[in-house]
Amino acid sequence: MIKRTFSVVAALMFCVFAAPSQAADPIKISVSHTSSLESPWQKGALVMADTINKEAKGKFKVDVFGNGVLNQKNWRVMFEQTQAGTNGIAIESVTALASIVPELGGINLPFLFQDVDHLNRFLQANPSILQKWTKKFEEKNLVVMAIAPRPFRQLINKTKLVKTPEDISGMKFRVPQNPMFVKIFEAMGAKPVPMSSGEIYSAIQLGTVVGEDNSVPVVYDFKTHEVAKFMTIWNYIGDASLVVINKTIWDKLTPDEQALFRKAGQEWVAVNVKEDTSYSVTARNNMEKAGVKFYDMDDAGKQAFAKMMTPVYADFEKLVGAADWKSYQDEIVKQKK
Repeated sequence: MIKRTFSVVAALMFCVFAAPSQAADPIKISVSHTSSLESPWQKGALVMADTINKEAKGKFKVDVFGNGVLNQKNWRVMFEQTQAGTNGIAIESVTALASIVPELGGINLPFLFQDVDHLNRFLQANPSILQKWTKKFEEKNLVVMAIAPRPFRQLINKTKLVKTPEDISGMKFRVPQNPMFVKIFEAMGAKPVPMSSGEIYSAIQLGTVVGEDNSVPVVYDFKTHEVAKFMTIWNYIGDASLVVINKTIWDKLTPDEQALFRKAGQEWVAVNVKEDTSYSVTARNNMEKAGVKFYDMDDAGKQAFAKMMTPVYADFEKLVGAADWKSYQDEIVKQKK
């Protein structure tokens, strides 16, 4: 009887220790953005998520939620969710995020970068001044995983091609609801009218404004070219997109996992650069077919406008301090070709 009992216990113990251990449930991380499901943000986010899911061998389950489905298409709500950890990763533009970290608005200063390639070289070099500014997101419980350039802002209106400062004088333009943009257009002698992007089309149509500043893809997507037919390509303002992750989640990752997330972030950057470049060409071609006239401004033409930006630069220097302003300018010059 004792022998039999021992045999049963031994068999049970063998079953317990020999049975394969059940894998822990994967850690779910959501990636959220407010752009469309056809946008470079979405396409890049899918690649980023796929890389993390595969290379982490099932430890994480990263899912992408575009088109603002988790936040009513409100980027501020999205960032509050990400700070709190109810959303894991968020994607948004510098134009918006400068309201969280004002120093980052330096990327939006006019006539500093030559083109998207110049801006991308600066971002990829990741100079110490940029690191100093992006690190400020950590004070908001956020960590910057990656940063990519966006198509530059241009100028479109329904009156004439803008080629000189005299051409823009007195013209009413819609600008983003951002004090820096107001100051830029006032410095050029124009009349800025801050309003939301949803009002642009009707405002031009009704004559409230004659045009707006925006990138070629955005002008095309919002169909502004239907009511305004004169577009100046002057690459006057750069922009960028950031991928940020909740800091609490980030701090729990191992160094190898953090390296994987950053690698996946760089894959997101590569997709965005490629898709933005391709779509910008498509959008311009289609706008030309729709009757839009383009003027490509040369460096001399840009310089005439850049000379008018002294008060805008002075405001930014006051914000960051003379030393950081000089460091920023030096790094921009270093990345010029």
